[in-house]
Amino acid sequence: MRWLGAALASALVVAAVAVAPAAAGTTAVPVSMTLVEVLTSPAQQADCPDIAIAFNCGVGVVVPFGVATEEVAFGEGCGGACDSRVVTVASGSLFLDETASDFSCPGACAANPPFPLSFPFRLTLTDVVVGGTGIFDGASGRLTGSASISGPHAQIKLSGTVTLDP
Repeated sequence: MRWLGAALASALVVAAVAVAPAAAGTTAVPVSMTLVEVLTSPAQQADCPDIAIAFNCGVGVVVPFGVATEEVAFGEGCGGACDSRVVTVASGSLFLDETASDFSCPGACAANPPFPLSFPFRLTLTDVVVGGTGIFDGASGRLTGSASISGPHAQIKLSGTVTLDP
């Protein structure tokens, strides 16, 4: 668990150096985010309201907006046809509808791995910005990336453009 603390501390330093406000009048903002979900039981991660097959949460960095928390509810976006991810930074929350595709895993995939352990696998993610709060009120845009899952950990990397409504 110490490595997770060290990784988050490093991410905070990177975020502090990389965070820069968008220039006045600029509405299209290039965004990249790295999020880490520790897939443990609710008793081991009290900050996440419902660690389960249908709900996960984590922490990370959204450049250029700073340190973030995130929650993903599987099957709750697109009227039940995709997932819903909410990424929150100090200046607001970004609402994303997320579609996963291109499932792949090295070697043989297990049919039912024991939870929370998992065989390593990877997914391609496509996220559509559907709004938000604070600075992201009325936001739109598109992000693409991947989710890499191994054991009780998932790393989500997304990048793209978020258009802020001035």
